[in-house]
Amino acid sequence: MRIFSSLLLLALAALPAAAQTQTQALAQGRAVAEAWCANCHVVGSGSRTGSDAAPSFASIAQHRPNASALRIWLSQRHKDVMPNYALSRDEVDTVVAYILSLRQ
Repeated sequence: MRIFSSLLLLALAALPAAAQTQTQALAQGRAVAEAWCANCHVVGSGSRTGSDAAPSFASIAQHRPNASALRIWLSQRHKDVMPNYALSRDEVDTVVAYILSLRQ
């Protein structure tokens, strides 16, 4: 993980400011997802975590392309479906951006 973070920081330094903001949001979204969601969901390609008990983030991206619907889902409690991690608004926004970036 440290190698990935170091490479990401180097790559960010080479990008224009607008691209850095988007790239940073996606990297933060993936980091939040790996920290909180990867116990159940496969959060990205090359991910070795998650299970088939919950849909992968790529699958969610294909079936829930609406950013607003994803924000609402992640902001609400789902005690019988998912743990309540009480993500901040910024964390929700970055996770939504990351999920939507996985659309094909």
